[in-house]
Parts: sequence; structure tokens; C-alpha cells
Amino acid sequence: MTTPNATALGHVVSKDGTQIAFDRIGSGAPLILVDGALSSRTAGLNGALAAQLAPHFTVYTYDRRGRGDSGDTAAYAIDREIDDIEALVSEAGGSAGLYGISSGGALALDAANRLGPRITKLAIYEAPFVVDDTRAPLPDGYLQKMRDLVAADRRGEAVDLFMGKGIGLPGWMVVMLRLLPSRSGQKALAHTLPYDATIMGDSQSGRPLSRERWASITAPTLVVAGGKSPVWMKHAQLALAAVLPNGTHQVLAGQMHIVKAEALAPMLDAFFAA
Repeated sequence: MTTPNATALGHVVSKDGTQIAFDRIGSGAPLILVDGALSSRTAGLNGALAAQLAPHFTVYTYDRRGRGDSGDTAAYAIDREIDDIEALVSEAGGSAGLYGISSGGALALDAANRLGPRITKLAIYEAPFVVDDTRAPLPDGYLQKMRDLVAADRRGEAVDLFMGKGIGLPGWMVVMLRLLPSRSGQKALAHTLPYDATIMGDSQSGRPLSRERWASITAPTLVVAGGKSPVWMKHAQLALAAVLPNGTHQVLAGQMHIVKAEALAPMLDAFFAA
């Protein structure tokens, strides 16, 4: 067992032979953190969150396939990403808590649906579903356009498409984001944007969420929205909690989609420890 300040880099091998890199920190019950789009275990929000949770949990952060130190194997399928999480659950001892942010939250939901009781508890922060008319839905052909840009190695344009049509940011903000230091890291991960778009599927269409998609989730599930997030995101989290078999909803005051680890950690700590 590791100490709260120790980090052990390792690899698990997924069912298709892909190596998935992970870090483990802390001690206590196992908890796996799933990143959203354009993030990795060293470039995203979950690294800081792991450090906050380490005093009470053995926390696993990992590079989703195609990112960082993990491998990748064509052709992409959501089930392969669930296989990756399943390999981490096995590494953690056969069962674990699971947390996902943004599109990583949608992936965590699908994983919990398939893995059943091996996921002991589940927490989601702002899965970006579009469930009503408070935000424009994803345009038709978004996924194929993203695939075409990636295939042509037009990485910057792929990131812009995600920021504009995927996230819904205004054009001026998309232009400003090109100037930030994080731009190079985002472009390096742009080839995985079609993966996240595939996970989201038709859940950003402006239609209500399906009760059937996650009907097999047995774990108690906490769905969290940021108090300063846009209305469409808040509506999505309420809708998600309502369709889950054992879902509850909370609002984290003062937070937006880029959530501060020190603000979120106490809520997760209380949920997973209960």
C-alpha cells in the first residue's frame, strides 16, 4: 500500500492488448478518476483532485487510450474504453469507486452500467448532455467532421470545432483560447476528440435522456453541477440524476465546469466514504 505522498506509475493490459498507464496515490478504498476530453493524467483536473483525495483513498488516475503514456488500438469503440476501466478495477482488487468529469462522466456511466457491482459508488461532475433548448444541440455531421479534421492532421481546427460547436463557446472566446499556453497540449490530444464525441453519441441533441441507457447501474450515484455553470449544464445534471436508478443531485456553490479540486474534494470524500 502506498503512502499519501507516493506515486507509482504502472500499466495494465486491456482485453485487446493495449497498455494503459496509471498513477496510484494514497491509501484506503480504491477510487478511479476518469478524465474528459483533451485531458490526461498529467494534464487535466484529476491530478490535483487525486492529491486532495489521497489521505482517505487509494486513487488511480490514468491516461485514457490514445493519450499520454497509454497505447491505442484501432478501431475505436466505447467498449474498449470500458475494458480499460475494467482492467484498472481488477488492478485495484476487483471493485472500486468511480468518478468521471465531463465526457469522462459519460464514459464512467457506461462503464458502471456494464461492470455492475464491481463499481461500488459512482460520482459524475457535469457530463455535458444537452437535454433541452437552453443550448444549441450539436450540429448534424459533427462527429464525421471531427474525424475528417483529425484524419487530415488539422489538429488546431479540430480543437476549435470542439470548443465552438462541442462546448458551445462563442467565436471570440475560441479565438482567444488559441493564445493560451495549453493550446499545444490540446493539439497533441486532438486525435482523441472523435473518441469523446462517440461516447457522447446523440445525448447532445436537445432531447431528454433515455432511462434505458444506464438502467443496469446498481451503484449509488452522485451527480454534481457547478453553481456558476450555464443553465443548460445545470439542467443536464438534474435530468441525469432523475433517470438513474439510484441517483442524487448536488450543486457545488461557486464552481464552473473547470472545477477547483479543493472545492470538489470534500463533497467526493463525504460521498465515497459514507
